Amino acid sequence: MKAKFLLGLVVLLLSAHAIAQAGGRLEVFGGYSRVGYYYYPAYTGPWTLSSFNGWEASAAYRLIPHLGVEADFGGSYGPQSPGCPCPRDRIQTYMGGPRVTAGFQKATFYGHVLFGGLRYRTTFGGFQGAPVTVNADTTFAMAVGGGADLWFTRRIGARLVQFDYLRNNNSVPGYFAHPGQHANFRISTGVVFRF
Repeated sequence: MKAKFLLGLVVLLLSAHAIAQAGGRLEVFGGYSRVGYYYYPAYTGPWTLSSFNGWEASAAYRLIPHLGVEADFGGSYGPQSPGCPCPRDRIQTYMGGPRVTAGFQKATFYGHVLFGGLRYRTTFGGFQGAPVTVNADTTFAMAVGGGADLWFTRRIGARLVQFDYLRNNNSVPGYFAHPGQHANFRISTGVVFRF
């Protein structure tokens, strides 16, 4: 799965670079991401907001002065359960969609609506020799949000903040993920390069 993801990201960036050479405007972002994700702990409840920390990468290509398209990928990891030898829960996203931008001096403000998939993987068990159970599911996901970039030079800048309302339909059975619609959020920051 990781190899396919990395290969897809390389192909996307190389093709975007080729498009940029033809005279377009390309922005590539990479940085830290925090996803707030609701889950229901086994046997105890109630609904709990858990922080998933990880990374996000995106590439946006400007089609006309204020409108472009964006491809976005992310991976976040949940907290380690105390005393559990199982791997941490994981969220992976891959989305794309339109992006609207507006510039003011050295700042760029943008909004986007992204559609794609979210893969949620949870593990539990492993206590006192019990087997570790893995549940995973990939579902439709949507992110609506935006952010602000501050440009230090013509080609290098910082993404001050990006905030997204992240919605998905997770059907992982059991107590750890509710089989229904989830309304979560994602905050990101990092470095932006313009070609």
